[in-house]
Amino acid sequence: MNFDKGKFTSEAGSCLGQDKPAGELVDCVAAHFPDVEVFRENDDLIIKGGSRFLVVRRAGPNSFRVSENVAVPSTNLVDFGGGAERTLDELVGEIAALAT
Repeated sequence: MNFDKGKFTSEAGSCLGQDKPAGELVDCVAAHFPDVEVFRENDDLIIKGGSRFLVVRRAGPNSFRVSENVAVPSTNLVDFGGGAERTLDELVGEIAALAT
């Protein structure tokens, strides 16, 4: 399956709108990256690629808090306002990098 960043970004934006939580991306990510495990924990999106986990929390209209964890998914970093801040476009790139 060839990854189309523009198509994924557009669909992700539609799934999220301006205020829906990152967890709304579960089906969108699963459709574009069938080889990764993706699930929702409360409002957060958790993606497992290999032995790494990406935890994503919505921080604003075009802002997400992202933390990468090894071996165990943990929302601890984003729970306390930590993690790297990403735009939707940056988040799409990070998801693609984890999934490939």
